[in-house]
Amino acid sequence: MPTTTVAYRTTIGLIWALALWHSWESRGLFVDGSAFLVQIARREWFFDFYAPRLYAMVVGQAPIMTAVFLGITDLHLLARLLSIGLFALPTALYTLALVRVKDDPVLLAAVIGAIGVVFMTTSFFIVGEYNTAYAIAICVAVRLLTAKELTVLDGLFLAVISFLAARTYEAMIYLGPLLTLMVLHTLWRMPQRRWGPTTLYLISTVGFIGGMAVAIRSLVKPWSVEHLDETIETATNFWQNLQFDLALAAALVVVVWGLIRPRDLLAGKPYRWAAIMLAILALSPLLALSDTLVRPLAKSQYVARQAAGMVIVAIVLFIWFYGSLLKDKLAVFATLRTPEAARRFLTFAVVVVLAILPSDIYLTRTWSSYLDVVRAEVLSKGGVIAFEDSPLSRHPYDLLVEAWILPSQSLALRAKRGDGIIAPPRDFKSWQPFPPADPYPLGKYTWRD
Repeated sequence: MPTTTVAYRTTIGLIWALALWHSWESRGLFVDGSAFLVQIARREWFFDFYAPRLYAMVVGQAPIMTAVFLGITDLHLLARLLSIGLFALPTALYTLALVRVKDDPVLLAAVIGAIGVVFMTTSFFIVGEYNTAYAIAICVAVRLLTAKELTVLDGLFLAVISFLAARTYEAMIYLGPLLTLMVLHTLWRMPQRRWGPTTLYLISTVGFIGGMAVAIRSLVKPWSVEHLDETIETATNFWQNLQFDLALAAALVVVVWGLIRPRDLLAGKPYRWAAIMLAILALSPLLALSDTLVRPLAKSQYVARQAAGMVIVAIVLFIWFYGSLLKDKLAVFATLRTPEAARRFLTFAVVVVLAILPSDIYLTRTWSSYLDVVRAEVLSKGGVIAFEDSPLSRHPYDLLVEAWILPSQSLALRAKRGDGIIAPPRDFKSWQPFPPADPYPLGKYTWRD
């Protein structure tokens, strides 16, 4: 079983290696990301179209905008920089959380579990601000629960991160009040409350509650009523995300078992049952050999984001209860404080992350292949290219197609002005950024291999 040091270093190394590789493969272009790249190149400015998402959007676009200001016009490089900005923000927050709990095996396992069950299974749509919101919640929770006293450094961190959270979109509607309660409880349990740190802690509650208010407003007056309705309708489709389902099922086996029979966490029985789900998860890329949709799917990660938010809430509550509220009142917490149970719990969390790796690698490779096919099609034909006549209409590339984004993806991958633009399917009648026959002029910005 790994020590806390091995688990901590392995997880940090892994999530940053994945962030760099995903960025190199331009995974940030998935769905909305292609539109972001095109709009940034077109405007030569931040793509800041929606106020409730503003802060996370701007921070994530900092690397690509730096390159634009420096005169870089290679859309391939800019796509990678956009991707690293999007991946680096939540990855950095999870790293700060790991650093904070690196000596506590149970809290370390909780953070690693959040990375595995939620971040690695729902972040293919990395342009979604929920990735940052969930990382903020975990980072703030462990910072509050490990605080021995109120410090200016912690207070400054909370104030800054709450400012970022104030415009990080929908998830803050429930994460905002939860984090506010945790801040207030931390102030209440501290024996000394110096005015400087206390003021900063209280300022952070303004940001978290502000984030809740902004999220409520985004739902009351949405950018697109159709998009909001679709989001609500698909929230129950989380089961379509095989990675999320199997990782969550394995975690639930251990959690429920631990609540019912806490002493069993000292042995291997609950973990052996959970290992069945993790083994299936690790082997899940083999399902792509069949023609069914029971396989890891990139587009299914997006529809699981609301359910993933509830998992983050559960993990934050676990951290809070274990570290403070109920630490002496639940038998399972007493068991987890024993070295043997804590080591097994930590080992399980690390195995969850490792079990997800094969499907993550598979999806990233299929995305790279998809971009190659789009690029080849765009370069080989001019004018408007019918989707039905392109390889994208055939399996397995059709699994990555989002109809409205096809013209933007084509435009981003063009080497010169006259290259082709792939049109959405003929039966597509919804909104798209521009007509395929009249793409945005990007001037000097072209994709270079």
